[in-house]
Amino acid sequence: MSTIARALALAVAAALLPAAYVVAPPVTASAAQPTTEPTTLPATLRTALVDTDGDGLDDTRDGCPTVAASTSTGCPVASRKVALKWLAGKQRLQVQVSSPVGPCAQRARIALFRVRPNKDFKVFGGSTSFGGRLRVKVARGATYYATVPLSYSSGVAECGKAESRRVLAPRG
Repeated sequence: MSTIARALALAVAAALLPAAYVVAPPVTASAAQPTTEPTTLPATLRTALVDTDGDGLDDTRDGCPTVAASTSTGCPVASRKVALKWLAGKQRLQVQVSSPVGPCAQRARIALFRVRPNKDFKVFGGSTSFGGRLRVKVARGATYYATVPLSYSSGVAECGKAESRRVLAPRG
């Protein structure tokens, strides 16, 4: 096996194995020349395969390289809450998304549903403001609820899904 082919095989193996494993070349028993010295990887491959936080994802694939998490993105999971209330003075519903991690509330995608006897009906889909708030004008005399789907805030957290309580928009 040539030196280049061996280095390539080591690089592929190092990318697939967790950071705790040491990659060494296979030992061949050849009468002419036994090979037992480890092959050094190029500097670019050694730095690319570093796992700073020790969560099993190398830093090139880890969304949060300084925080250990067992998620597929490498970022911790953050909870979210969504509140829905009727603003009588404004004649609108207000959706408020909150989270202990700011980016999970900012510009959050929401869906507003109207409760129906057989199947709920989606009446609005959009994003909250940077403050996590959105106001929506809706038909009166109906009951509504809001949902927020799972999302990923790059380099910060995986943001959980949430559903609000049901709120009646009173007849007026």
